[in-house]
Amino acid sequence: MLKEKLNFLGIAVVIGFLTGVSFYFGFFSGPENFLEDLLFFPKPIHQDIVIVSIDSDSISKIGQWPWPREVFGKALLELQKNPPKVVGLDVIFSEVSRLENNDDLALASALNQVSYPVILPVEAQPLILEKDKLPAAGKFLKPLPELESAKSVSLGHVNLVLDADGVARRFPLKIGDFNAMPYEIVKKSGLEIPDEKNLININRIVFSSPTGSIRRVPFWRVLEGDVPRSQSDRDPGLNGLGTGELLKDKIVLIGATAPDLHDEKPTPFSRGTQMPGVEIQANIVNMLVSGYRLAPLRFWPAVVWIFSAALLSEAVFLVLKGALWPLLGNIFLGFIYSVAAVFLFDKGIAVNLIHLNFAWILSAAGLLSYRYFASEKGRREMKALFSKYVSKDVLEEILKNPDKVKLGGETREVTVFFSDVKGFTTLSEKTSPQELVKVMNEYFTLMTEEVLKRGGVLDKYIGDAIMAFWGAPIGDEQQADHALQAAIGMTEKLKTLNAKLKKSGKPEIGTRIGIYTGPALAGNIGSELRLNYTVMGDTVNVASRLEGINKEYGTQIIIGESTKNKLKGKYDLKSLGSVAIKGRAEPLNIYTVIF
Repeated sequence: MLKEKLNFLGIAVVIGFLTGVSFYFGFFSGPENFLEDLLFFPKPIHQDIVIVSIDSDSISKIGQWPWPREVFGKALLELQKNPPKVVGLDVIFSEVSRLENNDDLALASALNQVSYPVILPVEAQPLILEKDKLPAAGKFLKPLPELESAKSVSLGHVNLVLDADGVARRFPLKIGDFNAMPYEIVKKSGLEIPDEKNLININRIVFSSPTGSIRRVPFWRVLEGDVPRSQSDRDPGLNGLGTGELLKDKIVLIGATAPDLHDEKPTPFSRGTQMPGVEIQANIVNMLVSGYRLAPLRFWPAVVWIFSAALLSEAVFLVLKGALWPLLGNIFLGFIYSVAAVFLFDKGIAVNLIHLNFAWILSAAGLLSYRYFASEKGRREMKALFSKYVSKDVLEEILKNPDKVKLGGETREVTVFFSDVKGFTTLSEKTSPQELVKVMNEYFTLMTEEVLKRGGVLDKYIGDAIMAFWGAPIGDEQQADHALQAAIGMTEKLKTLNAKLKKSGKPEIGTRIGIYTGPALAGNIGSELRLNYTVMGDTVNVASRLEGINKEYGTQIIIGESTKNKLKGKYDLKSLGSVAIKGRAEPLNIYTVIF
């Protein structure tokens, strides 16, 4: 049992260690990201966030993209009539307008006239990420100097971190001197960022909903201004309001949503539909102002959980026997782990689902395999050991409960049986060796059937003698009855055999049987080359001597008083008095069976 515990512990520790190493090196990050994507559920969107979308309708009405910078200037001035809290303009004006400098100056003039803050984007090209260091940039793509220097303008980067599968899941809070554009938007809006101190270098984006869920106003409607329109002309996205009324005191993000502009990326909510870049930025804004966070469980707590999952799997196997119940127990634990992981994910802590589940699944599989093969090995050994000298029913009981069998040796109360052939010398003299072997084989077959039928263990054949016992390796409360019934059955079967011998002209044979009940050492006894499950001790010696005493009394069966006292059935017994047994100080009361 100690060996099994140590082996179980070793398996669990090895699985925990290997899983921890895999976790440390970030193996299986792709499947982990996929699983975590499935845990995103819609969250409320802050009512102040609105997207002014450069959509297909606006391009159709305003003209071919890219639009003149003057168009954006006019839109900003229209917003000035009902000022929003802040505007994030997700279009990088890094090159001189195709309409030359006056067009750029028109936008710069608008930026100097508006009273609300405007955040213009910069983009790191390329974005350089190094472990445990702040993100850096080879260079920045920035707005034209006249735009950057306008009084209402602040800059914020719009870089996202794409994983190997191309999905946008993270954003850098800061690159070089530039904060993330959503962070700048929220700070300039005057709103508080809950739990701001826990923002880190690279933050997970907590998406609130699939694409199209954040309220949108077409760009062309902003240009149109807050003029009265007929009910039939109202845009459903405006909820019956004019654009000015809708956007007043709001957090406004202006950016491309038209598919032809190709500013879209996959997100955890994609499900086949990509999200415009401006809407990703809006989701980050919503995450910041709403206090949504998603951070990985710290390394050491994660490692402890991984090891705990592996070791708990071992504990289940130590407590529950067999294979099915430990397996079901581990499945239940895995369910609890998964529910806890989902709960923590909703609370903003991302537990590594892949490695957590690897820990208990691999540990359970390893322990189950060990138990199965160790058990099968034990079953094979038991079967090889007992199959030739116990009945099928007893063998099944041994295989079903191998723990009951102590092959190393134990003291048990047993009933030992010895029989010998009377008249063997005469038979051997009057038959050929071939015929003698045939007769003895038939005799042993008939006698052995009675032992096995009564649940006994056939210990050995000793010349023409048989040794058997009851009460080991499986306990038997009726061992004395079973041994005596086997002896009576043998005498009956011997009558049939003698009838055949007489018919063939061969001499008949008889049998002498001795039975005694008492303590004996039972176990796998022998040498390194050959072992045999047998019983040893005074009880065996007494049973052997009782078999020989039949010669003195002219009887077939003699049992000791200890066997008589254990009998539960009714038998016609006759006392033969007491007899001195070699090696015993006191005489032994003995009995025979009257047929």
